[in-house]
Amino acid sequence: MRKTSVTLLVTILAASCFATLIGQTFAQSIDPPKSPMPSPPLTIRWMRYQGAITQWGSDPYRGSITVNAKTANAPPAVFKPWVTVGAFWSNQPHLPGSKPTGQGQYTFTCYDARLVRLTSIRKQEDMIVNITGLWNVNKVKVTTLFDQSGAPVNTVREVTPIVTQAAGQLHITTDWKKFTVEIEGVNALEGVEISMMTTTNIINPFSYSGAPQANVNDLEHVMGCFRAIAGLGNFNPELDYNKNSKIDLGDLTTVAANM
Repeated sequence: MRKTSVTLLVTILAASCFATLIGQTFAQSIDPPKSPMPSPPLTIRWMRYQGAITQWGSDPYRGSITVNAKTANAPPAVFKPWVTVGAFWSNQPHLPGSKPTGQGQYTFTCYDARLVRLTSIRKQEDMIVNITGLWNVNKVKVTTLFDQSGAPVNTVREVTPIVTQAAGQLHITTDWKKFTVEIEGVNALEGVEISMMTTTNIINPFSYSGAPQANVNDLEHVMGCFRAIAGLGNFNPELDYNKNSKIDLGDLTTVAANM
């Protein structure tokens, strides 16, 4: 009798343990332990946008705008975006050649705008890109004296601030075909796309072609308009890296330092 009781007790204990194991297995299958979702891999994207300015307010103007940006699929707390925007425009005709003929003086008036502090860069439903921040806008008067051979011998540059650190935004609209720059205190700039490039490869802002590093070809571009001054036909504001209204040794050394 005692043996039977012991056997029955062992059987009950074994059945209890088995039931406990089944219960644990069933519970785990319904409610598995929670683990944090893996974060998506960080994707850094570079962008270069170049546009032609066609209008300032209600008046026709000619000029250009260049945007370089570095963004990522991460919030600002994780990744700090990097953006540069520079614009240059005028309604005054350029001298047709790289050098005027004969001795004399020439004055050219233009305007420039630069993003000096980024607030945000984001995509919106009704536009491709919206870049907001603080902007500087200047009126620039360049007076150049030329010798009899047409070479510049003296240049005086007068800069008059129009607005300083004014709130503004750049809209690049659907299909990248048009853009608008709206800055408090000045008329809106409008224009059309010249070129657009997005890539996961590095874009060096001092490479004219948008390569990861500046190279000999970029030096040749600068040399091709070396000593050009704002208002001359061969002046390229995209190569005026030090923003002094002429292509000079400072621009060459900037490219060389980024090779």
